[in-house]
Amino acid sequence: MKDKDSQNTIKLLKNLLNHDLKLINFFQSDLTKYKILLLVMMSHYNDENKTIEKIIDNLPKDISSRAHQLNCVTDATVKGYLIKEISQSDMRKKYLKPSKKLIIEFEEYLNAFSKN
Repeated sequence: MKDKDSQNTIKLLKNLLNHDLKLINFFQSDLTKYKILLLVMMSHYNDENKTIEKIIDNLPKDISSRAHQLNCVTDATVKGYLIKEISQSDMRKKYLKPSKKLIIEFEEYLNAFSKN
């Protein structure tokens, strides 16, 4: 019989595999998208304004091209998952923020880790 830790790990993996969170599934479909999600959410929870350029700069250089990274950001903003917010002080700067629905789904996703 498996010990308690193994059972908890299996339960967690099942929760992570079987969720029906549409927005999280979108970001999990590609490593670049997933890293963008994590960077945007980290910025959100740290109450920081990160520009698209800063987020792109913080992505590992070996996972995808800059063009692909920008396409991922554009795709997520077109779908309304991420919000581009223009800086009031410098109209050239565009901050990337999570939508309200993404915040809700991300918190549900994180809850899968604490259900064990």
